[in-house]
Amino acid sequence: MRHGEEMKQTPASNGEGIPKDFLCEAYLPRSKLAEFYLKLKSSSLEKVTKMLLEKKIVEIYGFQNLDLEKGEIIKGFLADISGSNEDARDIAESLKNINGVLEVKFSDNSLDGLIIDELFFPLMVGGERSFTLRVESFGAILKRLYEKFGTGAAVILYEMGLGMGESKFKSVVNKYHVDKQTAVKIILAERSAKGWCISQLEGYGKNGAVIVVRELFECLPFKNNQERPISHFFRGYLTGIFQQAYGKSVNVTEVECIAKGESFCKFIIQAVK
Repeated sequence: MRHGEEMKQTPASNGEGIPKDFLCEAYLPRSKLAEFYLKLKSSSLEKVTKMLLEKKIVEIYGFQNLDLEKGEIIKGFLADISGSNEDARDIAESLKNINGVLEVKFSDNSLDGLIIDELFFPLMVGGERSFTLRVESFGAILKRLYEKFGTGAAVILYEMGLGMGESKFKSVVNKYHVDKQTAVKIILAERSAKGWCISQLEGYGKNGAVIVVRELFECLPFKNNQERPISHFFRGYLTGIFQQAYGKSVNVTEVECIAKGESFCKFIIQAVK
């Protein structure tokens, strides 16, 4: 990059995001697997990294959380230790002996090349306790609802989304102390970070907004298989958000939907005068 040039970052607009994995499990048949938890002074991270490399320990999945005030790091990772001459217990003891490492825990409870995270609970996302649900599993829930309740399922899902949207908006405003328009932008950006979809705010005014959504989890199980738009939960979610933002009732309409074979879902938000 030449002097004076600016690096620009733009959100993915074609629905092709970069996948990310939570530390959850690893499956490597014929490998020797282990999981480690470390609490250490940030100044000792380089020593830990060097030791793992020297012992030929391969980190498969992991995370690091830095506490700036304490100068401490929580590090967790699933590892392939097949290349090391030591077992997980010996490796843990070596880690404990590094100056600045405050605490070490490990698990080598693997079954036929599969190790599942047993050390870390609960799952926190953005400082909030969370849980994961496969898109396929949510799709099975939706299909069951429609089978049992017909059009009533759409009402149930819409009301669920509405309540969640209202609650989320209030939470973001209180947490970040931002204005209403910024709160909307934060919430939509979070949908990508939390795996819901890739959303793009194409228009935002005092009377309404237009939102284009790609890879929406609610519609994916019905992709190219419906005659009408199918997103009732997310439509309710947007209604809850924008009713809080505008301080009045809004109408949210899904005018395009991947369930109908279109390339994205598109929502029109209109404030009721």
